Amino acid sequence: MTDPFLTQLDSIAQPGTSAATFLKKLGPIHNNWHVAHNGGIGQTGFLLFHWELIKRFKAVDGEAHFGGVAPFTTANFTSYHAPFGVQVAVPSGGIVQLEEFSAEVEQWHNDAHMAVGMAFHKNLMNPKTNVKLVIFWRLHYFINDRFEETLAHFSPGPPSAAIVALLESGAGVGVI
Repeated sequence: MTDPFLTQLDSIAQPGTSAATFLKKLGPIHNNWHVAHNGGIGQTGFLLFHWELIKRFKAVDGEAHFGGVAPFTTANFTSYHAPFGVQVAVPSGGIVQLEEFSAEVEQWHNDAHMAVGMAFHKNLMNPKTNVKLVIFWRLHYFINDRFEETLAHFSPGPPSAAIVALLESGAGVGVI
């Protein structure tokens, strides 16, 4: 079953859509996904939803809209007083460990949003508006990179998109 939030993302990332239009329409979708997810009724988990979000952001040339988007580094997070310390080892096929990794990254991410926002004097805590800030994307690119590295351990060989499709079709979709 397709997550209605992913369908909504598809609807605002059609070919020819500008990044500005995408970002304007994204705020309410992003907010509503967080409400559903935090309420325990979301169909797609934190890492999968944001992986899909970044895919569509790139499709509308969102990086160019901001003049490029470079992920934050671990050193950046240390300087923002939010060091990245997630160390869940995910073996090949380890769905339980992948779910634990996702939960720990999501928990760290919540603190990182606050720390990055404070470092840049921006409100990164409002999901309706934070998507319009390049620092949101830099944070989520960092997280996405950690997710893709972990996916390579979870299922060596196939590209991330193939692994994500497999996860979205079955086990763990609501929690990863």
